[in-house]
Amino acid sequence: MKISRKVWLDSIGVGLFTLVYSVVMGSLSLWMGSAAFVAVSYFFGAGFPKDKIWNILVSFALGIAWGLIAFRLLQVPGMDELWPSAIMFGLLTFIVLFLQGTIMKFTIVPAWLIAWGTTMLIITNVPVHHWALFVGQLYGSMLLGIFLIGYASDYFNQIMARLLPAKDTSEEAPADSAEED
Repeated sequence: MKISRKVWLDSIGVGLFTLVYSVVMGSLSLWMGSAAFVAVSYFFGAGFPKDKIWNILVSFALGIAWGLIAFRLLQVPGMDELWPSAIMFGLLTFIVLFLQGTIMKFTIVPAWLIAWGTTMLIITNVPVHHWALFVGQLYGSMLLGIFLIGYASDYFNQIMARLLPAKDTSEEAPADSAEED
């Protein structure tokens, strides 16, 4: 089985910068590493759209805010029951899509919803004592995922492409000859 150069470089780059990311996260005592992986996975899955990075980052921030709003609404007595919570989540989702389709066209709905879901997953399973610190760490983890894993591995690939250029296979292929009569 022949493994392409792209697979090798992508695997090495992402693996290397995931290692670097893990060291940074551990050194800074940031415990939300999964948020970084969710963020960078979305970014890679969306095709690494560098031209949309600010749209994605704003959408992540809005998603975190939406998660905080939803969590706060769930603290209202009776809101955590099936129908009230289902209606609340339905309305909040409607608002996301409506805002994106009207006055906030710069946002990206999947990024917004992913950050909302990630926020909800964490805060419904881990007690939060310092909300500002929590939000900063969550958003910081998402940024680190995109920039330290995503962009750094992309730069690694660019450097490796310059240092180790791909072989030119056109010289190896036999030339068509018109001499065959």
